[in-house]
Amino acid sequence: MERLSTEHTIMMPDYLDSRKTGEKGEGNVIEKFQEELLREGKSPLTVEAYSTDIMQFQEWLQGTLGFESDTITETDLREYRQHLNLQKKLKPTSINRKLKSVVLFQRYLVKAGVCKEVVQLQKVLLKHTVHLDHEVKIVEKQDMYRLKRTIEAENNKRDICIYYLLFATGIRCSELVGIELDDLFLMERNGKNNFSHILIRSGKGNKSRKVNLNAAAVTAIKEYLDVRPNDPSNRLLIGQRGAISRLAINKILDKYSRKAQLEQKVNPHSARHTFCTQLIKSGIDPKTVCLLSGHSSIDIVYRFYVSSNSEDKQKAVDGLQI
Repeated sequence: MERLSTEHTIMMPDYLDSRKTGEKGEGNVIEKFQEELLREGKSPLTVEAYSTDIMQFQEWLQGTLGFESDTITETDLREYRQHLNLQKKLKPTSINRKLKSVVLFQRYLVKAGVCKEVVQLQKVLLKHTVHLDHEVKIVEKQDMYRLKRTIEAENNKRDICIYYLLFATGIRCSELVGIELDDLFLMERNGKNNFSHILIRSGKGNKSRKVNLNAAAVTAIKEYLDVRPNDPSNRLLIGQRGAISRLAINKILDKYSRKAQLEQKVNPHSARHTFCTQLIKSGIDPKTVCLLSGHSSIDIVYRFYVSSNSEDKQKAVDGLQI
């Protein structure tokens, strides 16, 4: 089983730390919680995010109470919600994400016998309507052109391939760097169902899916494969030191964003939002967008992409005949 490195393990109160409680061979509660999340299919990055949220809550709780507590109550979470909202002034979506992390941990503590009663998530979430008015950040058409032109001017076949894989498939950065040569199915279009595609073997939640490729993406992949360095790694994207990482992808996009003189740097997430938004606006049904992008539910597609942006809303009121 994949374990988080020590740098991902959060600091915890004494009651959670086996080194201080004297328990031997049992590990500590937070490590077991992390292990359970990994067994459930959560990615190491997701587990790390949960752990960070829990650490921040524990620091706040100890500072507020003035002592360490071995329980988490509904009252604690309500007070923490107020702290995040009024003192930290976080967005409602960020507040609720943090609360969900702590509630998930609290449920684990109930199973472990540390807490007595499960806190109901809906009772502590911050009520808001932000999700109805949420606008995702996309790369505008002009910026896409400037970015693509800059990358193609460098004639780096790998980086051109990265551009097309991100904008023509909407895959996540972790999925992009995880693509192996065996995951590519580049077909000759000689039949109705003979489509080129990539098999994403370990998407979010360890779910696999097939992502179709258009002709431009296929061409970019083939041209890169012609010059791809020989490397022991079976990964598609190779750098000077072997398979490239998520960090390397972001650095590559940062570099070209600067060269293209874009006001907003492009990242894999904005490329993913652009992919989904373009599909929805071109009339593709949300279910197909959900399947291609690997979103967990159609509801998420509706929430983020089947919506009106600020320009749409302004046009609506500007068109009123009054």
